[in-house]
Amino acid sequence: MRSFQYRHIESRLERVATIISNGEARVADAANMKEFTRSAIDRAVAAVEKGRKVGQNGRPELFNKEEKETIFGVLKIECESGTSYNAAQMRKLMNTVINDRKKDDFDEEDEEVKISKAYPYQYTKRNSELKSSLPRNVDIQRLSASNQQTLLPFFTLQQNLHDQHHYSNSLIFYIDESSLRLSDSFSSLVFHPSDIPAGFSKAPMNMPNATLVVAAAADGYSLKSVVLWSCRKLPDELRLVLSSQLDVWGESEGWMIEALFLKYTEEVLLPGITQRRETLKKNDERCLLLLDSHSSRAQPDLWKMFVDSSMDVVTFVPHTTHIAQPLDRGVFAVFKKTINANYEAPSSSSVVLRREALADVLPQALQTSLLPSTIKSSFAKSGVLSHQWHEVLAKLPKEPSVTLKKRTKRFDYFGKLITDEEFLIEWKKEKDERKESKNEEKDNEEIEKALFEDE
Repeated sequence: MRSFQYRHIESRLERVATIISNGEARVADAANMKEFTRSAIDRAVAAVEKGRKVGQNGRPELFNKEEKETIFGVLKIECESGTSYNAAQMRKLMNTVINDRKKDDFDEEDEEVKISKAYPYQYTKRNSELKSSLPRNVDIQRLSASNQQTLLPFFTLQQNLHDQHHYSNSLIFYIDESSLRLSDSFSSLVFHPSDIPAGFSKAPMNMPNATLVVAAAADGYSLKSVVLWSCRKLPDELRLVLSSQLDVWGESEGWMIEALFLKYTEEVLLPGITQRRETLKKNDERCLLLLDSHSSRAQPDLWKMFVDSSMDVVTFVPHTTHIAQPLDRGVFAVFKKTINANYEAPSSSSVVLRREALADVLPQALQTSLLPSTIKSSFAKSGVLSHQWHEVLAKLPKEPSVTLKKRTKRFDYFGKLITDEEFLIEWKKEKDERKESKNEEKDNEEIEKALFEDE
């Protein structure tokens, strides 16, 4: 594709679209180069033919210069006054601007313009002057949980278990996940799910969500890590990272759900811990498993298997990931740093090139972050080992600086020993009652619907 005379066009996608629009190349030829997706090229060609500027993925800009100034001016005033528009309010403002356009400004063939849920956050990120200093919801929740009053019962429970069973560091395990989000628009490429505030920027449309699952022991040992990738068939470029220490699962969801956590437990976690016991010849010693309170863990039937295997499972108090969860105190920080330092975002929006770039850096980043010294340090900082929590707790205020009302109606399994048999029976009973209640509501709705149709 000859593009010498078009080099004055900065955007390569716009350059390709202009060449196609001038009849010097076909869309199929450009798509076969795999630098841009077919849909991005089609959108870019349509934008060029209508005299519009081409965006990163081929879409024309949503607002003209005058509309941009109007939106920015309103949001700037709100920001300076100490208030802050949330995503819903920003979408309403932007949709109002679009609806106020004169019909003469529209092309009848144009598609209806819609503001996506992610657009307000992306807009604010591009305009740093609009960033509010008001605390986010996740910050308030952390302030409420980061205190001695909230965490003392959790650390006391753990210490009682340590005193009773004298766990070996080689049999104290922790599971955690970290979301992988790849984009050219920001340098921080990896975020932990608990760090994502409401309205967090989604991954690009051509890059599905993916999650890294890690399990490590306090003595520096780690089980096989797993990447959950949202796809029906695992792409060839991701098969390159498969090894004895890393697996990639092509799943319907790219994040942890109950079914995937059950699969991970049965195929990786339980077999790995059993093998570890046999290798160390500690089959008769009890094992301690720590995990967060994510909804995928709410499976009382699952934890009965751990009871039969002489394993104690303790959940963390919500919103204390930055204090007490081992992998967040070191391992994931090293992982993020290594990924950010070595990942080179492709010059195009090609999903294949993005996956190849990830495959180049993922094994090295994982290997660096899971060094035994890093894992040991992470456990030590978290205070989950015997008699190491006093120093962690001493740095926190005695009482919460912010008090929040409990919103959740879920069964309270947070900061508890969930392998206690009486606790499991109560949990299972509550879950069955809730399921039965939902079925009754569904039946009542069907009866009312049938009666309405008969009338």
